[in-house]
Amino acid sequence: MIYFITGVTGTVVPVIVEELMRKDADPKFYFAIRKDNDGNGIEYRFESVVHSLDLDPAEKQKLSERSTLVEIDVEREKLGIAPEMYSDLVKNTEKILHGAADVRFDRPYEEIKISNVVFSHKIYDLFDEIKNHRKQNSQSDATLYYISTGYAYGIYDKIIPEDFPDFKPGTPDNTYAQTKAEAKIFILDKINRLNDRIVLFEPTIIGGAARTGKTKTYNLHYVVLMLGYLGKLPFFTAADNQQDIVPVDWVADVISDIMAKNEFHQGVLRLASGPDAATVGDVHDAGYEYFTANDPVPGHVIPKVRFVPRWFFYFMINVQKMFNQAMYKITGKKKYRKMVVGVRLLEGYFPYITRYKVFENSKSTQLLEKYTNYPKAPILQNIKDKNGNLVKKGYIDKILADTLETGWGGMVDYARVAAQVAGTRSNKVK
Repeated sequence: MIYFITGVTGTVVPVIVEELMRKDADPKFYFAIRKDNDGNGIEYRFESVVHSLDLDPAEKQKLSERSTLVEIDVEREKLGIAPEMYSDLVKNTEKILHGAADVRFDRPYEEIKISNVVFSHKIYDLFDEIKNHRKQNSQSDATLYYISTGYAYGIYDKIIPEDFPDFKPGTPDNTYAQTKAEAKIFILDKINRLNDRIVLFEPTIIGGAARTGKTKTYNLHYVVLMLGYLGKLPFFTAADNQQDIVPVDWVADVISDIMAKNEFHQGVLRLASGPDAATVGDVHDAGYEYFTANDPVPGHVIPKVRFVPRWFFYFMINVQKMFNQAMYKITGKKKYRKMVVGVRLLEGYFPYITRYKVFENSKSTQLLEKYTNYPKAPILQNIKDKNGNLVKKGYIDKILADTLETGWGGMVDYARVAAQVAGTRSNKVK
């Protein structure tokens, strides 16, 4: 099978590629890549990805030999792809996986729209040309696979439905959700009007791998856990709210199965834990217990987070933000500006944690049972019976172990934490 793939320098797509290498007997790839902001070229970026993959040396060599790199510019016509290369893509591609997106929650709309909406339109244009070319030449039908998000539904006061072929999103939580909703509306229109072979995947919050606990990005729930470990989150809210976290390896397993088996060609698959999702309280309690028992900094005291009403929590956040804004204006010190930026970034995560977000997934589970070997997401949390005995062990301990081993991907400086502990002891002695 010949694939055209976007997003290979991201978090999920590289794991999907690993699985396609194992599941497809004869895979060949075109990878769409851009130069990064540091000026690194597409060859360097691709080699870095290949080096990071969980493949043996022979498999990595095979992947490199079977890959063609396609330099793109999203803002140019036909993605800025050289005409000869574009012609090759139209003639040869059988499947497109569009997994590239800007997943930051604090981007201005006009900026993030280019990555999440304009890009999707241009990928569809390429798919349309491929589709027509294959039809004219009596070849098998092409399929477009698009990775969307369950959070495209925005603010919902009830369970978020599986409403395909309809889509009725609420008010977006942020510009990311807004642009992903716009892209989904565009893609669904192509299914509903033209009966195109398009599969949309809707993962919820993607976390570390269930098999290893490892992740490439320490965002969202990782940041909240980190702040708790550092004692910078004295208050939080919504302990009973579900955090629908699914492991990256399960998401990749599902998507690669759908692509390699080539049996499911149209519709929406929600990749969610649904009723099995952990609560904010589950994650906090597991994190507090694990970090306290395994803290690499001797003498470091991790305070328990106090759960407070939502209004009080948001009041305290706003007070902190206004204080740091005022101090920055008065003193001009960058540390206050940094605090303001940090609070704003944290606010971008709140809709995913503090608002009611429960995802229906029964229809998708039935489809996954039929078309894949991975019908249900591995459970995150550890479950105990009424007597306190562990009856079902999730994979959260693996994720927590990875955060401590890596210092949240290098965001936590343990030497600095140790120095703060020593300083506190010294002050007590005085």
